[in-house]
Amino acid sequence: MEASLKKLRIRFTLSMGLLSGILLFVLCGVLCVSIFASSELTSRAVLDAMIEHPTDEVVDEMGRPCFVFVASPSGFTVPAAYTDRINIYGDSAEDILRAAVGTGNGKFAEGGFYFRVVSADITDNSTMYAVIDRTSDRQNLLTVATLVVLIYVTALIVAVLFFYLYSSYALAPVGDSMKKQRDLIANASHELKTPLTVIATNLAVMKSEPKSTIEENAKWMEAIEAQIKRMNGLIVNMLQLSKMENAPLDLKDVDLSEIAEGACLGFDALCFEKGLRLVTKIAPGIRVMGDKDALERLVASLLDNATKYCGADGKIGLRLTADGKKAHLCVINTGEAVSEEDAKHVFDRFYRSDGARSNPDGNSFGLGLAIARATVLAHGGTIACRGIQGKGTVFEVQLPLAKTSARKTEQRSDTPVSDSVRDLPGECDSYEADNPSDMLPPAE
Repeated sequence: MEASLKKLRIRFTLSMGLLSGILLFVLCGVLCVSIFASSELTSRAVLDAMIEHPTDEVVDEMGRPCFVFVASPSGFTVPAAYTDRINIYGDSAEDILRAAVGTGNGKFAEGGFYFRVVSADITDNSTMYAVIDRTSDRQNLLTVATLVVLIYVTALIVAVLFFYLYSSYALAPVGDSMKKQRDLIANASHELKTPLTVIATNLAVMKSEPKSTIEENAKWMEAIEAQIKRMNGLIVNMLQLSKMENAPLDLKDVDLSEIAEGACLGFDALCFEKGLRLVTKIAPGIRVMGDKDALERLVASLLDNATKYCGADGKIGLRLTADGKKAHLCVINTGEAVSEEDAKHVFDRFYRSDGARSNPDGNSFGLGLAIARATVLAHGGTIACRGIQGKGTVFEVQLPLAKTSARKTEQRSDTPVSDSVRDLPGECDSYEADNPSDMLPPAE
């Protein structure tokens, strides 16, 4: 997995570096072209102005030397306004004028200088030429191009380094997904290994006695059936987890209070059979946007988990309330409190602690709470677990309210919480406190 993740990081870095390089190249190209086009347009404007007004002194705003002269069979004539400007070239002045005449219209170089010239006929024998010195433009453009190249290379190197470092963060979900997939395969294989071994052993025993009757093989067949049910349960749980994590849910306005009531009624007999006491407080009319079947499994899963790990003659509590934005569902059980370390991992796939909370019935795969978390996340909520030393364990779920329920909650913020299923015992008078741990009765 590490090698695959490293290849992904390299590919991500190269692709983002290439994209950045192309983008930077385009931006740098646009900058250089803009500077070049600006110098060309301004120089052309200055030349046109000099041609139109040869007797007036035209000054280039960018400080580039420019001048006008007239070429005729008798020689060159420079207007008085431009005499000083042509004299700055010294002995090269006449060569520059000849080169300008030879060019007519366009660019030329002479004596280490670079010029642009335009011409206009005055008479049949004389022509006016306007010349602007572009040497500074060329030098500026070369300087800008050099800086742009340096900036481009530096920016590209920085971008590649940034994207390589950022790739570890960007691909972290991919790495987690790959790790989960690897762990899922490894754990599922481990969970399936035992029942398959039992089935193979029982079949071997049955094959060793080919003349035995069905009645004589009943115990082996029952063992095989039990292991098939176990594998089927694992497959169903894995499919539910995959659906919650990947498939979009059909969210509708559902009554969470009614769902919680129904789940508690379903567990009432089970709690009675195990000698447990089920204590509930469910506010009426709490509605959320959700999948009814998934929410029913969520509440049932939390109650089932509570009954599994509740101490002998213990108590289980379920409270459902709402504020202006969220529904708050708390499920608690007395008994040994989950440790702080276990609380961090109880929602991980196939996780089992080493203590009393570890697979008490032999049929737990460590997927129930993982499915519960995936269900809550699919509904845009949060779920947390914590232990209260000397009291028990609390599971807290928060789900966004449906708009209708949110408005009703705001209008009836003082609505009392009603009891459900059974009356609360006297030791739970603090049940309605803001702290969910107050739901737990004191340790006996």
